Amino acid sequence: MRIGTTRFGTIEIAEESIVHMPDGMLGFESVKRFVLLEDRPDTAFKWLQAVDDPALAFIVVNPMEFFPDYEIELSDKQAETLDLEDPSEAVMLTTVTIGSDGRVTTNLLGPIVMNSRTLQARQIVLQDDRYGSKHVICELPRVDSQPRQAEAA
Repeated sequence: MRIGTTRFGTIEIAEESIVHMPDGMLGFESVKRFVLLEDRPDTAFKWLQAVDDPALAFIVVNPMEFFPDYEIELSDKQAETLDLEDPSEAVMLTTVTIGSDGRVTTNLLGPIVMNSRTLQARQIVLQDDRYGSKHVICELPRVDSQPRQAEAA
């Protein structure tokens, strides 16, 4: 299947690689189908690209790569809606934001939990005081936006 994207152009994806999110993402509830793309294999950052909206894509990471102690507990109902037969089937992703100050943060309060077997996924909003929506992953070096003036000789 071919899909158009604003970041990657037209790409070919396998129908069986589509991640189904029946509730969509917070703020984007009408978008239900995504594909997980790897821009570069040597990075933890991936793209969760909407199949039906070329301009909608989220940068995502596996939060365990940055926060090894991160853990969430799914209710029985949440596990059932994801059709999780075994905890090892659960894949966690969190969205990433790059702030104007150069801070790269991830939302540990609203993880996306995906069943690796069925590719059913849901964004879960946690009720856990340990986590917030802006956990710093790193800080990018600031680029001076003012051109340097040549010094007089």
